[in-house]
Amino acid sequence: MISRRDLLFGMARRLRESGGDKPVSGIGVDIGAADAAYVRKEFAVARDLYKEVLKANRAHKEARIRQGLCHYHLGEFVQAKDTLLLVYKQHPGEYLACLYLGLAYARREQLDKCMEVWKGFVNRDHIGVMREINVHRALHETGETMTGAEVADAVENALTQA
Repeated sequence: MISRRDLLFGMARRLRESGGDKPVSGIGVDIGAADAAYVRKEFAVARDLYKEVLKANRAHKEARIRQGLCHYHLGEFVQAKDTLLLVYKQHPGEYLACLYLGLAYARREQLDKCMEVWKGFVNRDHIGVMREINVHRALHETGETMTGAEVADAVENALTQA
């Protein structure tokens, strides 16, 4: 007798073999063109392509994050905040969503919300970025006067050095 597990994995294997390298779940099938545009820094094109991916699969976390990053890089901070907030609510530990949601809040001069989001930012691969965020959180907590643009510029500078 064949187990359910063997049956399911056998079906998945046959689907993979017949369909080439396409993912069995269908997630990510159309994201390649969007990712290529993003890498080329064609953020408007990439944003629209990610939107198409999300029409086919609303739960595609990576496409939603990248769409939010495209909005941010295009200076569409309200849209970036809205898009990344969806991801952040479902996946608070997702470091890119957390980082760029905080940056979008900072660009909108909402430093209280920015600092609240950044309380949860942890990425040991980017110690310089974490240090910069923690410095600005400490300055904010002590009442230091700073603008959102100053905070965002400092963190983006740390990102380029990482």
